[in-house]
Amino acid sequence: MVKRIINILIFVFIAALYVISFLMIFESFKQRKLEHLEASAIDAFEKSVKIEKVNVEDIESDKTSNMGFDYSGYTLLGKIEIPRIGFTSVVIGENTYHSMDLGVVLSYGNALNESGGFIISGHNYRGQSIFMYNIRNLESGDKIYIIDSSGRKLEYTVYEKIRNYDPTGTDIYKKYDGYHLTLVTCENDGNSRIVVKAIAN
Repeated sequence: MVKRIINILIFVFIAALYVISFLMIFESFKQRKLEHLEASAIDAFEKSVKIEKVNVEDIESDKTSNMGFDYSGYTLLGKIEIPRIGFTSVVIGENTYHSMDLGVVLSYGNALNESGGFIISGHNYRGQSIFMYNIRNLESGDKIYIIDSSGRKLEYTVYEKIRNYDPTGTDIYKKYDGYHLTLVTCENDGNSRIVVKAIAN
């Protein structure tokens, strides 16, 4: 009887090892696939636009259309670069959970690099890797670059960071004077948000 129990326990242990190994391999494959899709989207965006660094005055006099273009069923609106934390991703027009697997999303406000303000949201973790969570390390004065679908690259300067922001809070969803960017991601297992505010001068 004891021998039978030991054999059953050994079988359960081996089966558990197989399941754990399978899940680890699956997660690794999923992670690589997501990173490949994002890299392909970034590459497609960069090949489709001629990127030029601009300032607010250039944008105010520019009437170029900034509506994005289709990529694998998603609308690529632009690209975000945050050198301080080594973050680069595409900005997608569709605000869904799954679109945030590919990149970050325009979740509120005007078109990228237009006055009045806009919010970009993204997962804190994507698969096994930190995705947007490192925005928690940004400080006042750090730079964020937004490249829109017309190729205009505008520099934003961080001026405020809020930790443990209530996910039901609404005061960030408003119109701003000038060219304003807000970044949002989850923390504390989704029970609160990290909010970073930046402005282009």
